[in-house]
Amino acid sequence: MTKSHSHHPAVDVEALDAALRALGMLYGASQPLAKIVEGAKSEAEAIRMYIERERPHLLSSYDLETLVKMVQGAREAKTDAKASVEQYSPGHHPPAKRR
Repeated sequence: MTKSHSHHPAVDVEALDAALRALGMLYGASQPLAKIVEGAKSEAEAIRMYIERERPHLLSSYDLETLVKMVQGAREAKTDAKASVEQYSPGHHPPAKRR
């Protein structure tokens, strides 16, 4: 029996797009995600390709495999993140109300 990969691409670009968008990592990409990750043989490889090409500055603060797991977690959760990797700061929450 032979496997046909034409019906099941190695990377679900729409799901990856949604995960990167949820983390605030898709904004300002130089070209469409499908083009950036073209040729990736797995989702993890596609995420690595994207980060290395479009978000290399994150590698000064985060380990590449940690970022891969973060994006995969966002894809699995299928929810929007409250604050993005690139936009969060410790003072992100409004100050507590005084009595």
